[in-house]
Amino acid sequence: LTVMVLSAMVGGILAGPALAGMYDTVLRALRDEAGYWWTTYRKAFKRNFKSAILPGIVYCTVVTIQIFLVYFCFNMLYHGTTVLNLVLLHMLFSYMWPQVVLLDQPFTLTLKNSLNCMIAFLPHALASSIVAILFWGVVILCMPLGIFLMLIFGFWFQTEVCCQIVYGDIDRVFHIEENIQKLRDAELDAALKEEYGEGPDDGSTPEA
Repeated sequence: LTVMVLSAMVGGILAGPALAGMYDTVLRALRDEAGYWWTTYRKAFKRNFKSAILPGIVYCTVVTIQIFLVYFCFNMLYHGTTVLNLVLLHMLFSYMWPQVVLLDQPFTLTLKNSLNCMIAFLPHALASSIVAILFWGVVILCMPLGIFLMLIFGFWFQTEVCCQIVYGDIDRVFHIEENIQKLRDAELDAALKEEYGEGPDDGSTPEA
């Protein structure tokens, strides 16, 4: 168990940014932002690297402990408890990963917000968690055939479905779309000022 936990902590250093990059890419795709997915992913991986390390370590460590309990504890009570823990964990992280890539805030605040969102939007959190667990459960139980499922659907499929379930809640709480629109308007205004200066003295607008 010690080796598994230490390995999970080390692996979480890369798994966190990898998951954050995937969530960033999926959320941008859902907003129909222009750009090739691989280029977007690489930029998202670098941009979210530091902020995703701690969530990645926590996520991988908890999941590893649950896997240990499933494989090495033969009491069915442990199995039921483990499944419940995995459901709760994915309910929490369904709201955590989008915050990691969308908001610039401390991990403690992200954790607090995720817990509040999980409680406030319990049906959506539960649905998102069940989608993730069922998908990876089928992949693992069907091994080695599960490899073909991973080749067909990849890691993005269940991420996109989960994001579609919870994104409305996140936008409702944090006003993501409104803030993005304000940012785009500011960038457009800055670009127009750079191209046309302050505009004509008569107050008329330049031709497009």
